[in-house]
Amino acid sequence: MARLTVLLAGTVLLLSTPVYAQRTTNNAVTASDDAFGRAVGSERIGIYSNEDVRGFNPVEAGNVRIDGLYFDQQSMPSSRLIDSSSIRVGYAARGYPFPAPTGIADLRTEKFDGQRVFSMDIEREDRENFSGSVQVKLPLAGDRLGISAGFGARIARIPQGRHGNFRSGAIAISWKPYDGASIDSFVSGFRASKLRAQPIIFAAGAVEPPRVSRKLQFGQPWADSIFSGQALGVVAKLPMGSMKLEAGLFRSVRDDPNTFAELLLGTDSTGRVANRVIIADDDNFTESTSGEVRLSRVWQSATLRHTILAAVKGRKQSRIYGGQQSVSLGASRVDSVAFVAPRTFTFGADDASKVRQFTFGLGYDLQWRARGSLGLAVQKSDYQKDTRFANPALPLLQTRDKPWLFSANTTVNILPSVLAYGGFVRGLEESPVAPDVASNRNEAPPAVRTSQKDAGVRVAITEKLSLIAGVFSLRKPYFNLDPVSRFRQLGSVTNRGAEFSLAGSLAPGLTVVAGTLLLDPKISGAPAGIGERPVGSFKRHGIANLDWKPAGQTAWSFDIAVDSFSGQMANRANTLSASARESIALGSRYRFKLGEVKLLLRAQVTNLLDAYDWKVSSSGGFTYVLPRTFSLNLAADI
Repeated sequence: MARLTVLLAGTVLLLSTPVYAQRTTNNAVTASDDAFGRAVGSERIGIYSNEDVRGFNPVEAGNVRIDGLYFDQQSMPSSRLIDSSSIRVGYAARGYPFPAPTGIADLRTEKFDGQRVFSMDIEREDRENFSGSVQVKLPLAGDRLGISAGFGARIARIPQGRHGNFRSGAIAISWKPYDGASIDSFVSGFRASKLRAQPIIFAAGAVEPPRVSRKLQFGQPWADSIFSGQALGVVAKLPMGSMKLEAGLFRSVRDDPNTFAELLLGTDSTGRVANRVIIADDDNFTESTSGEVRLSRVWQSATLRHTILAAVKGRKQSRIYGGQQSVSLGASRVDSVAFVAPRTFTFGADDASKVRQFTFGLGYDLQWRARGSLGLAVQKSDYQKDTRFANPALPLLQTRDKPWLFSANTTVNILPSVLAYGGFVRGLEESPVAPDVASNRNEAPPAVRTSQKDAGVRVAITEKLSLIAGVFSLRKPYFNLDPVSRFRQLGSVTNRGAEFSLAGSLAPGLTVVAGTLLLDPKISGAPAGIGERPVGSFKRHGIANLDWKPAGQTAWSFDIAVDSFSGQMANRANTLSASARESIALGSRYRFKLGEVKLLLRAQVTNLLDAYDWKVSSSGGFTYVLPRTFSLNLAADI
């Protein structure tokens, strides 16, 4: 640690212009306006995430935006490219153009903002885990043209979780041709190697699997996956008087040349596994070109602001998948090492699919000062998906849909400190991909029509503290495993629920972000043997985050985070539910300077009580929560 500090101090001598803090100010709690979901750097908080909003996955649904514009994500962009992300749902979606039923994951990219910056950090975690990154922002032509570049690496040696080597990088160029205008282009990529397959446990009967030592690496040592992803694009935002042109064009690629999954099928309460199965796959590849062009015009008076906008968005996506081979390793035990010699796999021919979709939209937004707002939108979508199967006996499968999609939302200022909101939206969203345990693994059903209704109130308790309470109802077709393990539509699912958020300053130096989701998911129209609760669903998720900076100083702050889930449904017959789980994290920050170098020392303990809990996937697979973990991070802005 001392050597690193000296190195950081010496680096400042190489730079002759003023610098501004970046990494040392990252704090998801103090940056959040609500408890619905916020990520800043590597910190993530909220009752929702990019993969789970109101019981559904906005990334799977195709509801990702980069800097507010449509992006068909096939691989997660590099963490060196994404500065922060927010979940746009409920009150947090007010005024957002063309909302989506499953919510929107809104990604914000790193940009040169006119200032010279050099930031770096290094982290040490339990069990031989190391990571580090650097970020540089440099002017190329004053404050009008500049570059942002970053690189990160991680070596993770965690049994049954994040075990592998990871590298990521990104470079972005920002140009401001005139005041208020911006054109940003970027390219980013990541690669994961030696990614050990995490055994997924499937219970036999209606009893949880027995506890497995979390220090035991019982996945096959030769079942190491490799995958990589790339994202590149350009975003232009050009005001032109009362009008504004916004456009984005993106490319997203995921390459899986070698992947493994390890399934422990029929695991009983004593730890006996009826059959351990390895599934190997190669040459899976997905690519997508997507984008959006939006033109808006604003006119206003002293109390009214009108915005009308027209947009077109589209994508062309292709996938190569299938051809996998599964090998049975026979009976074993879940609580003991059962390594076998590497197997030779013979892969079959691949299936292929192509998607073409274009959507045209018109929207209107009214902002009435001190009274409320009204947003209306209509979209016409043209969707086509073609699937060619490797089996020549199967015909080309073609799906087309041309729906009209409507949305409406409103806010009403009931009192100066109380605002009511409500909305309705219809969407055309992607279906989830078949899981590893499915007989048609990796197959992706066509897009489906979805709808959502929500309403609630926001109360400004003080100028710096707000409470949000809302209710919602979402309806979608329900896809999961049928009794013969084929992934297909099994009816429809309606997720009704209530959500609560408390965020802001409780007192000088004390910030809170707390929230609760109460969920009532129910399946209808399913065949016999399928219960009314979706597999993997829960009824409650609550969080509480406090960040405290003692008065009279600026160096120290302390934080605590509590995350709590009710039990998850663990089989399709609804006869097994995993136990509820809770986790507590404690952390502290110490800010100091070494010459002109700003530094932050961050210490954190997650799963403080070392609770042993299970997480359950939507297909019924059990994986354990990682044990108590201590991490120490040193960040510097030079």
